[in-house]
Amino acid sequence: MKHRDVPIFLLLSAVMATADVSTIISHENCDSNSLPAESTSVSTLDNGQFYKMCPGSHQHSNNTTFATFGQPRCGDGSNFAFYLTRPEQPQEEEKILIDLSGGGACWDKGTCALQGFMLKMPPIDFVLGMSCSDVGKIAEVSTGWDILCARTVGETDFTEYNTVVIPYCTQDVHLGDAEAIYDGMNVQHVGAHNTYRTLQWVFDNFEDPSHIVLTGCSAGATPLPVIYHMVNEHYKERGQNVKVDIIADSPVYLTPTNFMENNFGNWNHETVMKSIGFDYDTHKGDLQYASAVLDYVLDESDDSDGIGIFSHNDDPISLMYYNAMGGKGDAEVSAKTKWWSDMNASWSQLKNDHENFDVFIADSSGHCSSGLYIPNQQPDFEKWVSNIIAPTTSVQQDAPTNTSVTNIAVTDPTSVTAEDESGSLDSPVSSMNNNGDLSSVDSQADPPSAATTKTAAGQNHIATMLFFHLSFSLLG
Repeated sequence: MKHRDVPIFLLLSAVMATADVSTIISHENCDSNSLPAESTSVSTLDNGQFYKMCPGSHQHSNNTTFATFGQPRCGDGSNFAFYLTRPEQPQEEEKILIDLSGGGACWDKGTCALQGFMLKMPPIDFVLGMSCSDVGKIAEVSTGWDILCARTVGETDFTEYNTVVIPYCTQDVHLGDAEAIYDGMNVQHVGAHNTYRTLQWVFDNFEDPSHIVLTGCSAGATPLPVIYHMVNEHYKERGQNVKVDIIADSPVYLTPTNFMENNFGNWNHETVMKSIGFDYDTHKGDLQYASAVLDYVLDESDDSDGIGIFSHNDDPISLMYYNAMGGKGDAEVSAKTKWWSDMNASWSQLKNDHENFDVFIADSSGHCSSGLYIPNQQPDFEKWVSNIIAPTTSVQQDAPTNTSVTNIAVTDPTSVTAEDESGSLDSPVSSMNNNGDLSSVDSQADPPSAATTKTAAGQNHIATMLFFHLSFSLLG
């Protein structure tokens, strides 16, 4: 762990706070069933029901420019809001669960046209006025999703937590600061605006929480190290001893060089990455960009904070995006094998370098839904996750999770079936082997299943599935 003499994020916050003194906050672009976030205190809200909170636009008093991250909105320009529920029973300590929704990504005309329906808020306002236990009862009679605020996971009772859900409608893994025009199609990649203004509301309303857990599925899991850094800097640099933990469910981790060089800049992550002090210019074209970000954040983290990743050693969704972004194999190694081996090596190295980082690998094919639903089906996951997010403990990497480690021959990612996408929840689980490495896949893949789909049809099916992932993620 290390700390800068002058935290860059605090400097940015100070500049923004100064600028905000002379800004005009407008809630004109808010739905009628939402509350204006900046003028609504958490103390005025009842326990045990969901609220829809709309962060306003922050325009400078000259009426010509906006404050940094000052225009929250969805990718199609429509209104953005986040969701909040307080615990059903009042608590002596303030604890917070922040859940970032997933749902794919787009970076050009083709991908954004395919996923255009993900550039607006999903229709989940039915939760408004409901309690977490109400929504949890729906999850119990449904299939494939869960809601954390109605559950205890490991040793952590999330019914005691204030739950903040950050919807995903910008297709930039929550960190964009750009307006892109793709062959006449205008896309607002402004996830950083939505995330920052939501966090500002959290900071203003929870001055001294005892525990914060950050979680997310897929594209909602990918930015969690950056969100951790923002949250950690805010509280720790103010002298508040707040434990902040991460459970990232199936982040889309690897970013092929072709994508980094030709498409990544369309999202403009530069603004938020430089605000946390990350050397963006050095790493912006790097296949191991995500690894460099995670390594930087772990270097800056508190040793008592747990940072954990759950993933499968065969993830059709991550593989589909890896291929779409230009990931390739070669004459000796397939793209899927390279995807796994590169990610395996990266996580293993990070685990060796940082005592508060760990990875749980499901020995099966699958991705994620919401509320840690799929991880909770895995043997030993609750034991492992208790070691990451228990409110008063630090990560013990030597704690056993599962001693069964196998070499897995994964299926061809261009031959995705419905079974591949849902994953085999009863498959055995592997985590770290005895020498600290993650289990690796065989270089020889299984032959494609007879029940395969063509690539274009598979991508359309995956896009549909991602829509449901997005909707479910917003619930937990």
